[in-house]
Amino acid sequence: MSGTPTIAQGRKGLENYTGLSRSPVESGLRAATVDPSAFPRPPLQDFDTSDILPWITNWLKTAGSTRHAFETYPSEGDQGRYDLSGLLAADGSIRIALAGDWGTGTDVAQQVADSMVSTNPELTIHLGDIYFVGTDNEVQENCLGVNGTYQGVSWRRGSKGSFALNGNHEMYSGGNPYFNDFLPTLGIPSSQDKQQLRSYFCLEAPAWRIVAIDTGYNSDTIAGDCTLEQPLLDWLQNVVDPINKPKATVLLSHHQWFSGFGDGDYPKPAQQIAAFFKNQQIVWLWGHEHRLAIFYPYQSPGHNLSCYARCIGHGGMPLEMASAAYPNQDGAQRVEYWDNPEVHPDRFRTLSDGTLVGTNGYAQLTIQGSNLSIEYLDADRTSVLKESFVPGGGAAWDGTLVRTVVNDPQILNRMIYK
Repeated sequence: MSGTPTIAQGRKGLENYTGLSRSPVESGLRAATVDPSAFPRPPLQDFDTSDILPWITNWLKTAGSTRHAFETYPSEGDQGRYDLSGLLAADGSIRIALAGDWGTGTDVAQQVADSMVSTNPELTIHLGDIYFVGTDNEVQENCLGVNGTYQGVSWRRGSKGSFALNGNHEMYSGGNPYFNDFLPTLGIPSSQDKQQLRSYFCLEAPAWRIVAIDTGYNSDTIAGDCTLEQPLLDWLQNVVDPINKPKATVLLSHHQWFSGFGDGDYPKPAQQIAAFFKNQQIVWLWGHEHRLAIFYPYQSPGHNLSCYARCIGHGGMPLEMASAAYPNQDGAQRVEYWDNPEVHPDRFRTLSDGTLVGTNGYAQLTIQGSNLSIEYLDADRTSVLKESFVPGGGAAWDGTLVRTVVNDPQILNRMIYK
């Protein structure tokens, strides 16, 4: 964005995002409708419902021709594996605030970002999705606080650094603004790399590691199965090396492995990483679905990947309402907690367009010694659930995790299956 921008209005409203499907074409059209001056390609005037093929062709050509390369880490520096021991607080802990599907440029997105840093965490992490299609203007307005057609929103960094994953919406315009404009503003300044270099990384604490993978890069392809790129898998094997150096692990991604709400499964990444975490339970945090959901432990019968799955895609988008058929009561991927308007209607409100939406929020992860706790909070910092995990087996980790519900205010609906 060049020159001095003129703010035509305040921030984008949540109403701009209601009913948005995950189609790149619809996201492109919505972007052009909300801010035509910032999204010249494909031109909105070219869209004609009676002759949609040329518009779709133009869209695909625009996104495909500018697709950012998926790169390996340089041979020097941290190679994407960051030792957190030098970032620990005086009590030996490190706090990491996380939000998913946050990049909307709305008032609630700014509220969430501000709340995330209210307790001064060492790191913050975005699980991906900058709406509508991750253009330069959207990165500037929705993440970097630059005033354009709308008032800007700023992603807030922790006291020691910040990271961001790649989502499908970033890739709808080829990913260049995410890789070239957003990532250089992130990372750990005290590290050798100084900034976030790639869309995948590993954070190493003494007893835990956090591994972030890029499921967004191949989410907009014809297959759309979120296949992990080979350089990422090579890095996981050779740099992180969880097979020979096992450690209790938190996995971060944008896309879900499975859904308890009928919103689609993405099993390919789980299949690709299963061999690295054989006979290990992991905690897997993801977004993509715009809701907060806590799942009962799940183990895949096909490739023995076992996880405690948590969806925290409630950072900035209107929270989706589940249909009457969900959450899933028949499948293996069963929901333990979720936000249910029938249980706590006071946690839901109606927008000006008549859409019922839930309460946005984020999660704060704290590692202290062998204990890892995750607290799920609303945008106003109200705690809705807190849980902890400890590696099983004592001094010699046996691959299991012991999970405890630390605090349950009974704000979320708890599902108990007979």
